[in-house]
Amino acid sequence: MPSAKSSSRPHRPSRKGKVRKEFWLDPKALRRAQALLGTETERDTVELALDLVAFRQELLTGVRALAGLKLARID
Repeated sequence: MPSAKSSSRPHRPSRKGKVRKEFWLDPKALRRAQALLGTETERDTVELALDLVAFRQELLTGVRALAGLKLARID
């Protein structure tokens, strides 16, 4: 939803809590990831991809925790 505040400058993400890095990335891989993730910028693409890696680890941890449970039918 658009902000009620009018500005000619686009929204810039906060730099607070972030570090500056410089990488050489495969442009084809970056474009593919950007298309798959539906992100608008390369920065958003990299940040979302990093978040997804962390989320994947959380999912694996949860699956491993559930793997040892004995489940009973509830019907």
